[in-house]
Amino acid sequence: MSELKSDRKQVFVAYSYRLYPKDDYRKLFKELEKQYEVTFIFADEKITNMHIMKKIETYIRGSDFSFFDISGWNPNVTLELGFAMAVSEQWYIAIDPSKTEVSEVPSDLRGLDRIQYSSYSELQAKLAVLIEQRYPKRKPSTIDDFLTERKASILELLRRSPGLTMTTIAQVLSTDVKILQMVVQPMLDHDLQSQGVRKGMRYYIKGTAPTQPNSSNI
Repeated sequence: MSELKSDRKQVFVAYSYRLYPKDDYRKLFKELEKQYEVTFIFADEKITNMHIMKKIETYIRGSDFSFFDISGWNPNVTLELGFAMAVSEQWYIAIDPSKTEVSEVPSDLRGLDRIQYSSYSELQAKLAVLIEQRYPKRKPSTIDDFLTERKASILELLRRSPGLTMTTIAQVLSTDVKILQMVVQPMLDHDLQSQGVRKGMRYYIKGTAPTQPNSSNI
């Protein structure tokens, strides 16, 4: 799935209205809207004279991408996801396994990369990572600007989503791992700390890593 231009930022969201209280579930999307200037569209928020499926079709086609929370395996969300899969590659799925009989979900969907979560805060953090990936910031004009921006982006990302690996950070920031290693290494003396070894090493803002036996606090 390709990156998107930063001048649109509209995302269609579908989820089971029966499964989650509306205000509780949508609160995290409102917070993300403020942070990233993204507009999340829900089918019940706008009154139109169109048939409901025609309205949803319009929202899906008019959005940069769609997000389908299949927790509870709701028939309406399933139908909307099927339409999005038929007309576009721009869609993602999420699931809370504790609220879903996974055996009911078709095996081809179970095998897809997805956002898996167990709380609103975890869902919000993972959606933030997705948004960072889909709407990368404009490339700076000089190497020094690039490195400075990457340092700021790493700190901002780890404040919202601590404990990410170098590979995940590279994917979110659309930057080569070797370049990020060059940026991160001097930051470990002052701004960051790490836990783990080799490819599994995770990074945190200095002083925020969870305490673990034999952890590496640099």
